Amino acid sequence: MRLDPSCLIKTIFFSEKRKNVLVLLLREGPKKIDEIKDALDVSSSALMPQIKKLLKWDLVTYDSAEDIYKLSDMGALIVEKIEEFLNIVNIYAENHEYWETRDLSEIPYHMRKRIGNLTHCELLVADRDCLFEFHPTFVDNLINSKHVMMTSSTFQPQTVSLFSKLLKNNCKISVVFTELIFYKFLDDFPEQFKCFLSHEHMSISIRSGHIGPLTLVVTDTFMALWLFDKKGRFDGTTLISYEKSALKWGQELFTYYSSISNMVYIDHDTEKMEVTGYNITKTNMF
Repeated sequence: MRLDPSCLIKTIFFSEKRKNVLVLLLREGPKKIDEIKDALDVSSSALMPQIKKLLKWDLVTYDSAEDIYKLSDMGALIVEKIEEFLNIVNIYAENHEYWETRDLSEIPYHMRKRIGNLTHCELLVADRDCLFEFHPTFVDNLINSKHVMMTSSTFQPQTVSLFSKLLKNNCKISVVFTELIFYKFLDDFPEQFKCFLSHEHMSISIRSGHIGPLTLVVTDTFMALWLFDKKGRFDGTTLISYEKSALKWGQELFTYYSSISNMVYIDHDTEKMEVTGYNITKTNMF
C-alpha cells in the first residue's frame, strides 16, 4: 500500500513531542518508555499517543523482549536527514542576518552541506579601527589552547606574534596557507618563519589553489571562522563556537585542505627550505 508522503511529513513535524522522540532515539539509541519520559520531561499520558503514531508509521519499533523502543531502519535514515535539516534551520535562525549576508561558496560543497554542525555560534564583531586584527575574545581563547589547526588565505601580521606565544606554551600548531600568503609572510618575517619551519611543534603546508573560507582556526576547545560577505568585502566578524559538533566540522575542513597541500620544511643537512611533492621557485631563501 502506498503511503501519503504529506501525512508522513505531518506525523513528524506537526508534533514537537514526536519530533523530539525521533531525534532522541537517533542520538542516544533504544530506550525504555520511562527513559524517554525522563529525557523529554513529559508524562505517560502526553507521550504514549505520540509513540503509537510513530509505531503506526513504522518509524519506531517496540521490542517486547527487552521492553525498549528504537528507530526502524528506514526511520533512522529519515530522522538522520531531518536532524541535518533542523540543525541548518537552527543555525540560520540563531544568526540570520550574518548567514544571509555571507558568501558560502567559500566553503567546499561537501562541508557546506553539513554547516548545520556549527551550532550555538557567537558573533564577535570587529572594531572598525582594528578590522584586520583578531578579536580580543578570540585571542584570549587561542592563547590557552594546547592544539591549533589553521587554514588561511589572508595576510594577518598578528598571526606571527600569536604563533610565537603559542609555541612558548608548548602548543602544537598545524597551518595551511595559500602559496601567495605563505610567501608574503616569508618576505616580511623571514627570521620568525625560519624558526617556525624548524620547530618540532609546528608544521606548515602550502596550497597553490584556493582556500575557503577566508580563515579557519580549530583548537582543542573552540572553532572560529571568517567569511567574506556576498559583495566580496571583509568586515572582520568572527564566527566562534565551542560545541563538539563545530570542532569536528572544523577539523574535517582542515584535514581536507591539509590533504591537498604540500608541507614546507627546513632540510637540516642543507639548511634550505624544501616543499614536499613539487619544486617551488623560492627555494634557498635562508
